[in-house]
Amino acid sequence: MQDLLWQLEDTDAFTVYMALAFAAAVFWFIREIVDAPTLAVVSVPFLVAGGIVSPLVFRSATITFADDQDTNIAAMVAIGVVTALGVIVGFKWLWALLLEHQARRTRLEPVVPRPRGRR
Repeated sequence: MQDLLWQLEDTDAFTVYMALAFAAAVFWFIREIVDAPTLAVVSVPFLVAGGIVSPLVFRSATITFADDQDTNIAAMVAIGVVTALGVIVGFKWLWALLLEHQARRTRLEPVVPRPRGRR
């Protein structure tokens, strides 16, 4: 855990800027296309964290995608943000399934129809 904190301290500004840019793009997508502004605001910290942590994971596993360092960082950050988005969508889907299951299990009292009066 302490190694992760030291690696986070050594994160360069380009990684952070790329994570913020990708998170902003996903934020706009969720807010405008999906029409869920609250979900967009709540998901931004997770998207940025996924973008910042993913290069550390790839470096620790010695996985590279390109010879250029900036291209490599951009690809790693993009994969991290997309992975964080997948996790968020998965949790949202599981939450919807849970709520649907709870709604299906509730027993509702039948509504007694109102007697119609004579006119």
